[in-house]
Amino acid sequence: MTTTPLHRPDPDGAHTTDPAPTDPPADHPWRPAVTGVPAALCCPECREPVHAVPPTEWPLAGWAPRPAHSHLDGTALCPVSGPGGSGPAEPVTVPARLTVWQAVRQSWLIHPAWTVIDHLGWLDDEAYDLEALRGDPATVVAGWLAEHRRTTPDTTAGPTSPNPAAPPETVYVVAGGSMVAAFADEVSAGIQDDVMTLAGLDTAAYRLTWARWVQVRTELRTRYPETEIIDVSGGDRS
Repeated sequence: MTTTPLHRPDPDGAHTTDPAPTDPPADHPWRPAVTGVPAALCCPECREPVHAVPPTEWPLAGWAPRPAHSHLDGTALCPVSGPGGSGPAEPVTVPARLTVWQAVRQSWLIHPAWTVIDHLGWLDDEAYDLEALRGDPATVVAGWLAEHRRTTPDTTAGPTSPNPAAPPETVYVVAGGSMVAAFADEVSAGIQDDVMTLAGLDTAAYRLTWARWVQVRTELRTRYPETEIIDVSGGDRS
């Protein structure tokens, strides 16, 4: 089994690679499938949604078959050049989105100080259908946040606290672009991986021991200070 090297940003914006950690690679065995909205189709030119209905008007009737897909307003997909001349583009697949629950958990992991109103505002900006939730959206999201806090290890205790949080045995690390995120549980890491993938980033995932993660984190801060590190793994946060 070959370990995938961790992507490193360089000052010129390109990506180089460093030797991978000595811990076994994750190979995504813990990555949960995205169970949100099923994959849809869009026009590759304008990125507007597409449905499997022929266009209502087809100027090439009698000359070329009517396309099988159209924009939601009934027009043919945007024209593109091909071997036979110009014609409607072929639709492309749009990746599935995170569910509302997954989106809230991911936002909470990155922005733990966000209030329910903050989460609802972000979900609305991202065009999530809050009316589809079973119950009042504010009540539902508040319940989720309470459950996240109850089931997630306390990472607020610093090294000078009389009872600092014990470090986890395993740290799940996800890297993509100029960001590296570390988690104490595989579900949160899987959600982060999905978010990065849906954003078009190439990701690398690792399952590290706590001691090895501390070494990697120190190296990143020293050699790649421009890297954004999101560490919600618990234990020593220094």
